[in-house]
Amino acid sequence: MEIMNRRKAPLRASLAALSLLLSLSAVSCIDDPPTHPEINEYRTYLDLVWELYDQKYVGFDGKSVDWDVLHQQYSDMAASADSTDELMEVVVAMVGELQDRNAFLENYEGRVMTYWDDIDPNYDDSVLMDYLEPWDFQWDSSFGVMWGSCVIDTIPYFAIRHFDFFFTFMHFSDEIVSCLDAPGMILDIRMSDGTSLVPAEQIPGLFTDQSMDGFLTQYRTGPEHDDLSPLEPHDISSRPWAFTKPVVVLAGEQNIGPAEAFLSVMTRMTHVTFIGDTTGGGGNTPGYMDQQDWPVWDFWEITCPFARVLRADTTSIEGTGIFPDIYVEATEDDFAAGEDPLLEYAIEYIGEATAF
Repeated sequence: MEIMNRRKAPLRASLAALSLLLSLSAVSCIDDPPTHPEINEYRTYLDLVWELYDQKYVGFDGKSVDWDVLHQQYSDMAASADSTDELMEVVVAMVGELQDRNAFLENYEGRVMTYWDDIDPNYDDSVLMDYLEPWDFQWDSSFGVMWGSCVIDTIPYFAIRHFDFFFTFMHFSDEIVSCLDAPGMILDIRMSDGTSLVPAEQIPGLFTDQSMDGFLTQYRTGPEHDDLSPLEPHDISSRPWAFTKPVVVLAGEQNIGPAEAFLSVMTRMTHVTFIGDTTGGGGNTPGYMDQQDWPVWDFWEITCPFARVLRADTTSIEGTGIFPDIYVEATEDDFAAGEDPLLEYAIEYIGEATAF
């Protein structure tokens, strides 16, 4: 089973474990008291996860699954499990039926995806850092490693590592203001993961001098699968000094969630060009301000996407993604040769776009 590394504070893991112990001692579950009569421990854990999704998951209307039928099928499988590792496989398989990239289990050591079909990342960290070394690229770690920058010839280059709650226009605007005389800009979000939609709502405002519709969110509001809130618009506030010269944004299949919300806004600006590959189509989200997790067993927690992001025109992002303006391929052979085709193309493209 593939585990994707993700740094997480030990304190948070300890609190999650404490929460779990307290919940078990009170004979409670993730959401409501258990409603199933089986006493098998592994079956009970499976039932708790099933009930969590049954009560809170936002995206049943877009998934071709019968959640009740799956419950019986996987509950019986969990009852036959002989270890928590086998239980994990059953839970991952059940939730994986939803094919939701934002549904995963994690602890302080890493993450187990319930669904992650084959993707080809269009960047390589080590190759990118080697490429940027001549321009003295530096990560900014004021609030953890979230973004970094350098100037490639005359073009400011920014890499965004995390769409985190703390990464807002308040921390990024000074950098953009300092670049207002630059002929163009490159925003590289290929390495971006994220737990918050806040940057996706705030950062685009640095690139428009006119207020505009941003993205839409919708939430699960009740016990029925179609209990959904009205669509809520997230408007983008403009800046009179906004950077409106040519901007290139680099992204690809590995980008989901907040990165896609950000792209859904940026790609509506006429001076912005998205270069790369179609994003991962992870439009459901386990949080708005920040990711929400539920304790399950041992030190493990699980996400449950209870909200979703749609484009301003109500087009779905889930399962579809954001399409690039210009598709540029990057392969493992390219990275093995120490090449970054996207960044090379972006530099050439922005050079031509600013050559007048």
